[in-house]
Amino acid sequence: MFQIVYEYVNSWPQQGSLQIEPPPAPLEIAVSPDSARRKANGYLAMHVSMSLLAGKPVLLMSQPPVWRIPLEMKVDDCGHVATFGMIEVDAQTREIFPLTPNQIRTIQEQVNELLARLTPETAAAS
Repeated sequence: MFQIVYEYVNSWPQQGSLQIEPPPAPLEIAVSPDSARRKANGYLAMHVSMSLLAGKPVLLMSQPPVWRIPLEMKVDDCGHVATFGMIEVDAQTREIFPLTPNQIRTIQEQVNELLARLTPETAAAS
């Protein structure tokens, strides 16, 4: 199972209820959520951190449609520990929308800080 999110770009009406119409035409999604997650994991390992894994993708019905995937840290004894942002994969071409160097640096600093807190200090040899 996967989630589909349609981003509505208009404003909420001042009075009354909101009427939403689905996209005007059927849309074929060529990339499966598992394929998008695997692509994101490869990108994370190569460019961001080996400590992060791609989480559960959500399909955004945008132009182009994208799989938005959380960047998660999991620890064997603790399970899911933290989420460090999102990455997007084009749902038609399987191309990654790359993170900026600043985003990568920020995520790496946050991951390193959390890992330092989770890792016990070793005693100095006497």
